[in-house]
Amino acid sequence: MGREDFQKLKGGVLKRKVKRKMGLFIDGTGLDRATRRLERKVDLSRLVAGVTAGLVPDIARYYTLVPYEDDARQFAFLDAVERAGLEVIMKRLPPKGVKRQVSMDVHIASDLIAYTMGAFEKVEEHALAANDDSNSSGSNGNGNGSSIKRIAAVVCPTREMSYAIYLSHESGAETHLADFGLYGSSDGWKGVDRWVDLSTSETIWRD
Repeated sequence: MGREDFQKLKGGVLKRKVKRKMGLFIDGTGLDRATRRLERKVDLSRLVAGVTAGLVPDIARYYTLVPYEDDARQFAFLDAVERAGLEVIMKRLPPKGVKRQVSMDVHIASDLIAYTMGAFEKVEEHALAANDDSNSSGSNGNGNGSSIKRIAAVVCPTREMSYAIYLSHESGAETHLADFGLYGSSDGWKGVDRWVDLSTSETIWRD
């Protein structure tokens, strides 16, 4: 981040020229598989705090698959997910004996792109952006000339999410990817501005 991102005020105080907004998208199924493999339990509140780096997300969603039959333990866990400040988006698995692939990739990808394009903005925020557009011909690099910089953070995405993440980046959002293991361009991921290797963190786990 360079000096051009800040405005210098009196007394040497620096103020961001661009308002940063964050959307958080957690693939709960991928997160569950990773933590089971590590034989540890994640503290979702700590995870959210670590991934968002102090920003309060405008949208924070947890996507998961639930059994076809009601499972009291599963829904008790989802209640805890909501207490961590996450909105639960779920899809039921098919009944036993029915062979059908089910995933949340399309839901996550759709929400990610919609957030990048500003679809989740409140009415008054649209008015603010329109006012900024009328008073400034400049652009902050997010492709719409507004004073808002959107950050899209995706936790434990599958490979099927790679194009949506790339498209989000190309549309002007700053894309963050968090997973257990450090990825890079050699792994086929493109358009990721920041990589977060959760396997090196000691602050996201339950005590």
